[in-house]
Amino acid sequence: METREKIRLNGNRDFSGNFDMAIKFIKQNFAPVARGVSYLIPLLLIAAFFMPNLFKLYYQIGSGHNNPDTIFDDFSYLSIIGGIAAYLLLILTLFLMALFTISYMALYVKSKDGIVDNSEVWKKVPKIALPALGGGILFGLAVMIGSLLCYIPGIVAVVYLGFYLYAYVNEDLGVIDSFQYSIKLVQNNFWVTLGYAITFSFIIGMVSMVFIVPFYVGLIASMLQVEFFASEIFFILSTMILFVGYIFTYTAMYMAMGVMYYSHRNKIEGNDLESEIDSIGNQNDTPPSIPY
Repeated sequence: METREKIRLNGNRDFSGNFDMAIKFIKQNFAPVARGVSYLIPLLLIAAFFMPNLFKLYYQIGSGHNNPDTIFDDFSYLSIIGGIAAYLLLILTLFLMALFTISYMALYVKSKDGIVDNSEVWKKVPKIALPALGGGILFGLAVMIGSLLCYIPGIVAVVYLGFYLYAYVNEDLGVIDSFQYSIKLVQNNFWVTLGYAITFSFIIGMVSMVFIVPFYVGLIASMLQVEFFASEIFFILSTMILFVGYIFTYTAMYMAMGVMYYSHRNKIEGNDLESEIDSIGNQNDTPPSIPY
């Protein structure tokens, strides 16, 4: 069986310590996590297929077809319903991706050698998906209401409640208790958590731009009346690349935030079993001191 050095995620770390460990953990685990979430690709293909062809709309706009009564003729009620269904399916797929990644990290922490069987992760995901989805809806409502109040409360909600899914997966808590635990973790750590999240959002957002390029090429080319790019095939292909690329790159975001979660948790809970076992091992390897 494959062996490798297990990264100890539990431990007190500052910003730079969490950043370095996140990079190390992502390098080690991105491939196995990507293999696990690859089972979600068919859902993304279905979402891309049902998305209404926006390139056709831009093609008409580029031709000077600006009559609002006829510009949406190609978009029937069925295509609109398909678009709504596609967005809902995309949101569900991203949620399952997040839940898989966080569950992977939970099993990683409990493993002896850092090897996680993706089949075991997928066995865990369905058992917790429904309550976690309910928590996700509450989280989304809190962020939306906070954003409507002046945007800043929305940011505060994201930071304070953002670890709820990690808490739900790792701590065996209910949904509401997971929100409370998330708030507890972020207390006295608000600014470092916000700065850390912004840093990784920027880095991962820049990486994900590669997958957005075909989509924007299609939009611009359609506006410039290049008929090929307004075709259904190119639209579905570019949308598929966008969706698949997004889901793979943003597993890294959840891994990075998971590293900070375990750091915050260790600060308020102290060393857990993983750390104690490592400590015992280190003590056994160290010869006793001779008293004088």
